[in-house]
Amino acid sequence: MTVIYKAGIASAALAVVAIIAVPVQAADLGGYSGGSIKDGYVPLPQVTRSAAGPCYFRADVGYSWSGASASWPVSHDSFDFADADTDGFADGDTNTNGTIDSDEVTSVTQTTVEGASLENTWLGEVGVGCGSGSRGLRAEVMLGFRGKRSFEGEPGYYDGTLVGQPTGTTPLVDPVDPMHTSLKTTTLMFNAYYDLGKFGRFVPYVGAGIGAAYHQLDDIYFTGNPNLTNHIHGNNDIAFAWSLMAGVGVQLTDRAVLDVGYRYIDTGSITSQRSDTGFNVNPAVKFDDLTAHELKVGLRYHFGEANCCAETSFK
Repeated sequence: MTVIYKAGIASAALAVVAIIAVPVQAADLGGYSGGSIKDGYVPLPQVTRSAAGPCYFRADVGYSWSGASASWPVSHDSFDFADADTDGFADGDTNTNGTIDSDEVTSVTQTTVEGASLENTWLGEVGVGCGSGSRGLRAEVMLGFRGKRSFEGEPGYYDGTLVGQPTGTTPLVDPVDPMHTSLKTTTLMFNAYYDLGKFGRFVPYVGAGIGAAYHQLDDIYFTGNPNLTNHIHGNNDIAFAWSLMAGVGVQLTDRAVLDVGYRYIDTGSITSQRSDTGFNVNPAVKFDDLTAHELKVGLRYHFGEANCCAETSFK
């Protein structure tokens, strides 16, 4: 009962204070300018803030002109069928037994895949960033996707059965055996930019980025060579990536900026597995210099307020 009694007294006291305070405050609403209510109406202060904050969402689309090199060490045997001797056998058949022996051939190794070509593709990116305002610096993190790109190249010729073949006067012609596969790449990039100044609604910039590229390499197969019928298994791997950028931002509204830019990006390399569909072990195929020249168009949309604690101003 004591607690209830004291609580009742406290509540009554607060009510009395509130009743007394209301007319006192009402008599002095003009305190912002030092007057009283009878001095006339004084408007309440208004807070002014900029419409757009320094941080933004971003989405881009574009086109990627891709480049690549590839290597696959292939050893094969070489024997000269071109010139017949007077005894009817080709040059190199030193024991003139009419067949190619292992000590009569030259082992040749070719590593470079000639004519390596990686298909161009579309790209899309999304991310967030923030700027420093007057200093012209901003940074962002972007997740990028590139469509599947077909690869084609000409590896060294693998004959497989030269030793033991009969000699003759017909030249040995390497069959065309192009290498085929396809590649998809996802990137996570941390980019930094410097805005070069504002020229009306246009703000040119330069930038650089570092990050990671996740490559998904399909199985590798060959056409034109009956000795290469199995597929070498592809691989999934992460590689270091870096980029250089330049472009211009166009101020559409207080919050929206149209971004048109160019980027050179290097997404590292990826190596296939050594196993194939015939359960054999092969030299691995390495795809290197996975680069691209890219043109992008995107929208940066700023959110939040530029100044959350702006000073009051009177209107």
